[in-house]
Amino acid sequence: MTLLNCRLRNCLLTILELEEMLVQTHLGPALQKEFSVLKQIMQHLENVVVEENDICRIEAATSRFLTELKETLEGVPMTRIVSSRFLQ
Repeated sequence: MTLLNCRLRNCLLTILELEEMLVQTHLGPALQKEFSVLKQIMQHLENVVVEENDICRIEAATSRFLTELKETLEGVPMTRIVSSRFLQ
């Protein structure tokens, strides 16, 4: 797996780690399909060809997503790993 694929994997894992918490919110039902798609992508990640600019956009989108969720997830207990990623 290339470094770019590892960076993509990190973004996807960060989002997937939030699934359990998100299903406990009003957003949960709406995001179920998207979580399923992300899980399918994870299964075939080694075959995904990505470029640096793609990864930069995905990392920026992941960061924006986490920022937007910050208010929604207040009060929902987070694991230490997710919490450290969320706060970065």
